[in-house]
Amino acid sequence: MKAVGWKPTDAWCCYFAELVAKEAFGPGPTWDALDKLFSPNCQATYANFSQSKMFKVGKVAKPGALAVWRMGKTYKGHIGIVETVKIDAAAGVRVFTCIEGNTNAAGSREGTHVLRKNRRVVWTNGAGLNLTGFIYLL
Repeated sequence: MKAVGWKPTDAWCCYFAELVAKEAFGPGPTWDALDKLFSPNCQATYANFSQSKMFKVGKVAKPGALAVWRMGKTYKGHIGIVETVKIDAAAGVRVFTCIEGNTNAAGSREGTHVLRKNRRVVWTNGAGLNLTGFIYLL
């Protein structure tokens, strides 16, 4: 992750997402665009992609998209890569599996691992993780 700008004092979920995106696209024009769009801050990253002509953002979870959350009403956030999406018929909600850096088994945005997490599409969660939206890389 040092290759994409990470320093030991930084939270690293955005750096992890950027590294995976760059590995998927490989060097070239898209790689260069990603350099300008990703930020160490998840909310800034979402805002950058929102203004991009190369990528779209939206409110629907799709495999390959980046899920972006805001922590309560703070500037802090979290980001992960959507792997699968399904409907939880019993709960009547959309759920998705996400690959996330800087998380832990409890689902914190401050963690020590890259983990596969099961998430619900929740737009408001008080002081917890509130979905901002999804960045579509494909």
